[in-house]
Amino acid sequence: MPSADEILQMLQKEWQDLQPLLPTYAHLIASALIPIYAGAHASLTRPSSAAKPSKDKKKTAQDAESTEDSDEEPESKIEGLTAWDALWFPLAAGLALSSLYFLIKWLEDPAILNTILNWYLAVFGVIGMAQMIRDSIEVVLSFVFPSKYLHEGQIWKFDDERRVVVSQKDPSLSHDSPLPGRLSKLTLPPFLAHYLWGLRSPLSSICIQMNLQRSSKTHIHMNYTTFISVPLAIAITLYYNLVAKPWYLTNIQGFAFVYNALQMISPSTSSTGTLILAALFFYDIYFVFFTPLMVTVATKLDIPAKLLFPRPPGPDADPAKQSLGPDADPAKQSLSMLGLGDLVLPGMMIGFALRLDLYLFYLGKQTKKSVLESEDAPTV
Repeated sequence: MPSADEILQMLQKEWQDLQPLLPTYAHLIASALIPIYAGAHASLTRPSSAAKPSKDKKKTAQDAESTEDSDEEPESKIEGLTAWDALWFPLAAGLALSSLYFLIKWLEDPAILNTILNWYLAVFGVIGMAQMIRDSIEVVLSFVFPSKYLHEGQIWKFDDERRVVVSQKDPSLSHDSPLPGRLSKLTLPPFLAHYLWGLRSPLSSICIQMNLQRSSKTHIHMNYTTFISVPLAIAITLYYNLVAKPWYLTNIQGFAFVYNALQMISPSTSSTGTLILAALFFYDIYFVFFTPLMVTVATKLDIPAKLLFPRPPGPDADPAKQSLGPDADPAKQSLSMLGLGDLVLPGMMIGFALRLDLYLFYLGKQTKKSVLESEDAPTV
């Protein structure tokens, strides 16, 4: 049995070995949590069974038409996964993984396969990155130029056309400051107030209505953030495919995939989600730990289907080799890796729980309203 001094020396040695890896672990945890948090919250929409917010009946038809698009709630685009999907997931994933593995072995040099897959993923990558970049810009700008804000127990709404801010509770209350919250109490010079109102105007979205069918209409909302995010997403994709593949550009594309995937797929019930996680648990045991399929495909294919994290190089590592491409030696890599499936699958359950919590919130409000109405109803 080791003595106390020997145990302390062992712990000290383990701590010294762990210290250089702490930044890598912190980077990995943050990179896993941020897209899950953002994607889960971006998937929130008011439940279809919830009552729509009341509108002011005194509004004119012109005012109602002008605010119809701005007040319109985004429609849910989530596709619910069934129990059959839970069983089909590991089978389809295993078939795709096995096909890629044997194709890599047959090609010997996966450069052609890397090129094909990278350009194939580039199409979806541009769309996903543009959406993520646009949403990120709008979230940051919403703190400076919100459409509504709560102050002194009232909700105030900006009217960019008339350049006034009106209280929703009492429309007779208004002010002309372009700043929200307590900043609205500041007395601004006329030229500065005019300039800030001018900055708010480009934030108003342009709605393009497309009649795809007689019974359905598609609305596309664009503002100047769209014309920033789309070229930026295209530039990132072209640089990644034509110039170089640094780890941070791989991660940006991976973040976009996770962010959009959490807004598109979700288990229909908690039991379905549990079944999906259980089925893919056994999938991981076989394809990751029992066979070399997953490791081979992940290290030979240099595509944005994973997250990469710089870590301290080993004693024999080559610092110049920062890519998981075919010319790199996986045994000497100074990059840690995390598959996107490790983010999307638990993120689906987190998003499902968040939407369930929102549904229960609206259900509680509806139940409370029904109870109060029944108490106020006259008895016969």
